[in-house]
Amino acid sequence: MCQESGGTYSLTDELTAFVRLVQSSNEAQWLCPVTTVTALLDLTAEHLDRQEGKLPREFTAKLTRAAAGMNGAEYLRTLAGVLRTIEQDTAGETAPPPGAGWDTGIRFRMLRGFYDNWIGSGEYESLEEAISAAIDSEHPFCGDLLGPVASEAEFALVHVLDSAASRAGLSSTMPWATAETLTTLLDAVNGHMRHEHPAPLATPDQDRR
Repeated sequence: MCQESGGTYSLTDELTAFVRLVQSSNEAQWLCPVTTVTALLDLTAEHLDRQEGKLPREFTAKLTRAAAGMNGAEYLRTLAGVLRTIEQDTAGETAPPPGAGWDTGIRFRMLRGFYDNWIGSGEYESLEEAISAAIDSEHPFCGDLLGPVASEAEFALVHVLDSAASRAGLSSTMPWATAETLTTLLDAVNGHMRHEHPAPLATPDQDRR
């Protein structure tokens, strides 16, 4: 995408978006952290050097396009090196950099699904009605849905909508996800959980035990 965009997309920006996406996801950190990705790139480069068997045709075709005349194995090593540098430079950061915004669909998959199924369906006259209908449809097992949705909404408010640069990708793919909309959603979810699913208070006897 970057090679063929004519300079529209920066490879460094897109790789940074990938690294930050992995860093912000407990699932990704557990299943395939950046260290694993870079090791796989190096291993594949070694495989290409040794020419031990054939890699999938689709992979080699994409590698040829991406490398744009550069040796495929060397290109993979270069990518691995860039990723390692980015990981070191962005440690502890989560806000996405300016870029294509492709990571938004992954980062906010539960929030996007909630919007598509309820808010953006056109079935309800107001945002509040749509959110209430969603909550009622899942109650009393609504925690499984509302917990991840609220978490992603809070993340977007705190880490993405706080600056023009970081909200560029979100605005291009999820223009409805404004501070007002997300705050309304969070208020409704938190209010429902607080009133319908309060944590039981411990009794003095339970505290002593």
